[in-house]
Amino acid sequence: RRDLVVGALQEIGVDVTAPKGTIYVWAPVPEGHTSASYCELVLEESGVVVSPGGSYGPNGEGFFRISLTIDDDRLSEAMERLRSSLGG
Repeated sequence: RRDLVVGALQEIGVDVTAPKGTIYVWAPVPEGHTSASYCELVLEESGVVVSPGGSYGPNGEGFFRISLTIDDDRLSEAMERLRSSLGG
């Protein structure tokens, strides 16, 4: 799941590194966005909900979070939607 998410994010231009041992992928928002504005864009463009890092405290601002705990089929569908809508 981690590799699926990290690969999809990298394909759409997000500079993310694979985490070593967690149930979340934290990724930086693209330049020109706050964590909330980027998450709104993702939702509007792809129908995928990602969490704004700012919701988890001031150190989370500038990042968004994707959970790896959802089932494989839903996660695959979400990543395909990201690729299709935000891929370029």
